[in-house]
Amino acid sequence: MARCNRMLPPSKGYHFLDGPYVEYKGSIPVEERAEVLTDLKAAFSDLVEEDIVTCIETLSKEEAEERCNRLAQNFDMSLYGNDSVRVVTVAGWPCPCGGTHVKSTGDLKERKWGVTGIKSKNGVVRVKYGPNPNNKKTVLSSSVVETSYSAS
Repeated sequence: MARCNRMLPPSKGYHFLDGPYVEYKGSIPVEERAEVLTDLKAAFSDLVEEDIVTCIETLSKEEAEERCNRLAQNFDMSLYGNDSVRVVTVAGWPCPCGGTHVKSTGDLKERKWGVTGIKSKNGVVRVKYGPNPNNKKTVLSSSVVETSYSAS
């Protein structure tokens, strides 16, 4: 989002194969969604080409607070019961996370992943990503811009 000159604070992510997405606080007007989707696809492609290594560290709560909340107060470190927090930095953006991640952004190239859609509703922007088959078309509606796939 930041590479598209949109500074929306990230609020939630779901990074599993059955429908991965990242959510941000804020909104994108309907008339801007197609352009933002195009910009996000290009930014994602650039990140993949840059092959940026993912860094996983265990930090003190204080250090995690400093790194993860450097631009906005997105993460409440008091929610973490331990004295330390696992921080994953992907493409230069650190966040507390206990999940599995690619070793580098370049790993997504051979998997042929990319941004597949964007939705803005009730103060939340959801960016979907995943496999990008060759047979795709972009679908626009009043609340969703999404790439759909046909099995031809």
